[in-house]
Amino acid sequence: MVSLRASWATQQMAEFLAAVSSFDTEELAMRGAVERVAEAFEAEVAALIDSDSVAVATGFPAGRTPEAELRAIATGRKQALKLAGVGECGAISVPVEDDPLEALVLARSDPARFSPEEENLLRAMTRILGLTLQMLRVLANERALRERSESQSAENAILLDSLQERQKLLERLSRIQSSIASRMDLDEVLDRIVRGAAELLGDEVCGMRLVDAEQPHRTITVATTGVGPEVREATHQGEVGIGLGGRSIAERRLIVVEDYGNWAGANPSYAADGVRAAMAAPVREDGQVVGALTVSTRREGRRYSKAEREMLLMFAEHASLALNDAKAVRDAIHQALHDPLTGLPNRTLLRDRLEHTLARAQRTHSQVAVVFLDLDDFNTINDSLGHPAGDELLAAFARRLAASVRIGDTAARYGGDEFAVLVEDIGGEDVADAAHRILEALEEPFVVGSREVFISACIGIAVGHEAADELLRNADLALYRAKSKGQGRYEVFEPDMHAAVVERLELEGDLQHALDRDQLELHYQPIVKLRTGEIAGVEALLRWEHHERGLLSAAEFIPLAEDTRLILPIGRWVLREACRQAVRWRQEHPEYPALAVSVNLSSVQLGELGLIDEVAGALQESRLDPQSLILELTETAFMIDTEAVARAMGKLKKLGVQLAVDDFGTGYASLQHLRRFPIDVLKIAKSFVDGVTGASHESALARSIIDLGGSFQLRVVAEGIERPEQHERLVELGCDLGQGFHFAPPVEADALSDMLAEGARLIPD
Repeated sequence: MVSLRASWATQQMAEFLAAVSSFDTEELAMRGAVERVAEAFEAEVAALIDSDSVAVATGFPAGRTPEAELRAIATGRKQALKLAGVGECGAISVPVEDDPLEALVLARSDPARFSPEEENLLRAMTRILGLTLQMLRVLANERALRERSESQSAENAILLDSLQERQKLLERLSRIQSSIASRMDLDEVLDRIVRGAAELLGDEVCGMRLVDAEQPHRTITVATTGVGPEVREATHQGEVGIGLGGRSIAERRLIVVEDYGNWAGANPSYAADGVRAAMAAPVREDGQVVGALTVSTRREGRRYSKAEREMLLMFAEHASLALNDAKAVRDAIHQALHDPLTGLPNRTLLRDRLEHTLARAQRTHSQVAVVFLDLDDFNTINDSLGHPAGDELLAAFARRLAASVRIGDTAARYGGDEFAVLVEDIGGEDVADAAHRILEALEEPFVVGSREVFISACIGIAVGHEAADELLRNADLALYRAKSKGQGRYEVFEPDMHAAVVERLELEGDLQHALDRDQLELHYQPIVKLRTGEIAGVEALLRWEHHERGLLSAAEFIPLAEDTRLILPIGRWVLREACRQAVRWRQEHPEYPALAVSVNLSSVQLGELGLIDEVAGALQESRLDPQSLILELTETAFMIDTEAVARAMGKLKKLGVQLAVDDFGTGYASLQHLRRFPIDVLKIAKSFVDGVTGASHESALARSIIDLGGSFQLRVVAEGIERPEQHERLVELGCDLGQGFHFAPPVEADALSDMLAEGARLIPD
C-alpha cells in the first residue's frame, strides 16, 4: 500500500498540477492525468469514464477494458476489480466535477482500502483535471471563433475572460503548492489561500477557521481578509454547528447562503457589517473535517455559479493539503523525539530537556535529579512469553511510570527495558519520594494478555546541577550499584561508585572465562533433622575461586551472571555437577538411601525453553533418581509469569524431581499460588528465623509458615539457623528440618563425604 504522508501528497499534487497544465489538447490531458495518477498511487489500472463509455484507460490489455465492471465501481456497486495475473484489487472511484466526464477509477493489488487522505488527494486532482479540461475547451472554442466573422467578437471576449480567470486560478494554486512544499510557515500558507480565494472569487471578505484542538466544540479564526478589527475580535471564536463556517464543519459539506441578512443562522456581527451573500467549504486533516474556508460579499444580488463553488472547494482542498503537510512535519518531529512503542520522550528529547533544566537550575541555584530504571528479569518475559508480550508489558509500565511522576517532570524511555525520569527542582527527601513512588507503582501485577505478571525494577539516582553528561553517567553508575545488590532496589550516586563500576566490569570479564578455567566449584551445606541432627539432604552452593580475589560466594557474582545471562551456561554446569556428586555419595554411603541434593534455579533459567531438557539430560547422564533432586526457586521467579511458570513446573514434576520455594515469605507468594504450583518444600527465609526468638509477633510469623506447610503437606526447612536458641524455638514450633552455621557451614564435597561416613549428628553441644 502507498504510505501516504502529507509531504508525499503535497509533492504529488504539485507534480500533477505541473503535468496536466502542460498539455494543449483534451485527449493528451486526460491520458496524461490518468497515467500520472496511476503512477502516484501505484495502481495497476486507472480509467476515466464518461456518460457513454470509458474515455481513457491505462493498465488493461488492448481491447479488453472491462467497461461494465468499471462503471459498477464508478456507481458504488462494487469496491474491487479482479485482474488477470494479479487477482482481486481494491478499487476507488472519485467523481470528476463540473465536466462531462463522470468519474476517475483506480484499482491496485494491495487489499487494503484507499485511505481518506488518499481519497481527498484524488478528489483535488480530479478538480484540477476538470478545470484544465474546461480551459482546453475554451482555447479550442477561441481558436474556432477566430476563424469566424468579427461579428462573433463579443462571444470571443467572454470566452477569453473565462480562460484568463482559470489561468489565474491555476497559477495561484501552483504558488500555494510551492509554498507548502517549501515548508513555508503554516499561518502564511493559510493566509495566501484566504487572499487567493478572495481575489479570484471577487469577494471582499474571506476567512478560515479551525476547530480548537483542546475544545473540539469551539472554532478559532486563523486567517482573514477584508474584516475590520471590531468584527475580527467579535468573530474570532465560534461554535461548531453555529454560523456559516460552523455549519459547514458540522455538516461536512459546502454551504451557500445568498441572502445572508435574512438567514436564520447569520452571525450578527457579519450581518451588521453588511454581508449579503456567503459560502463556506469544509477543510480536512487526516480525512476529518477540522475547519472551514468562508467567502462573503457586501454586494447586493450576488449569486455563486457552479464554477465559483468548485473554485472555493478547490481552495479548501489546498488548505487541507497544507494542514496535512504541517501535521506530517509535526508527526515527524514527534516521532524523532518520542519512543514509538510507549509514546514517552526518547533519550534525545530527555537530553534536550535536561540541558535546558540544568541551565535554569544554575541560574536559580536549584538541584536537578536524573532517575534511571532498569526492569528486573525482563529478558525472561521476552523468552517465556514472546516479544509482543514484552512490548505490551513495556507499554503498560510506561503508563504507570508516567502516572507516578510529578507534573512538570519528564518520564522517558531510554532504550530497551531502561527508562529515565527527569525531576526538576528537587531536594534530598524528594529523591527518596520519587524512588518510592516508582517502586510502589510496581507492586500491583501487570496483566499481559490473560496473564498476571509481577515485575520489579532497580533504580539509580543522581542529583546535582553539573553538565548533562556527568549527571547521566552518575545516574547510570547508581543503577549499576542498585542492580548489584539485588532486585527492587534504589541507590543514590556517591563518588566511590566510579571505582565500583570499574571493578564490576573487570569481574564481568573474569566471569566470562571462569568455566573454561575450572574456577567454579560447588560447596554443600547439610540439611538436618532438627530433633536428631541427622543429615537429611544437602544444598549445593556455588563458589568462584577467583585468581585475585580468592573464594567468592554466590551473592558476590550471581546477580552479575544473571544480568549478562552467563547464568545459563553456569547453571547447566551446576545442575550436572550436583547430580553427579549426589550419585557418588549414594554409591559410597548406601546407608543414606534418601539423601537428596537441592539446586537453586535462577529466574533467568526458569524462562529458558530448554530448561526441561537440561534437567532431564542431567538426570539421565548421572543416573540420579529424580526424587533425589530438589530444584529451589525464589518467590520472585514464580511471579514473573504465573501461567508459564505453572507449565514449566508441571513438566519438571513429570520428570519426578521435587520443587522447593526458597526464601519463602519475602516475595509475592500467596495461598492461591501454593495451591496452584506442585510444590514439595517450603524454605523459611533467614529474616524470619532471625526473629524467631524475638517479639511474639515475629515468632508468630515463623509459626504461621510452619503451620501453612503442614496444612499443605509440605516439608518445611528453616534457613540460616545460627544460634542454639533459634534451633530450640524452631523445634518447639514443630519445624522438622533446618540448615545453617549452627550445624555446619557449606563445605567441599570431600568434607561432606567424611561427615556421611562418620554418621555425624550435627547438633552442637
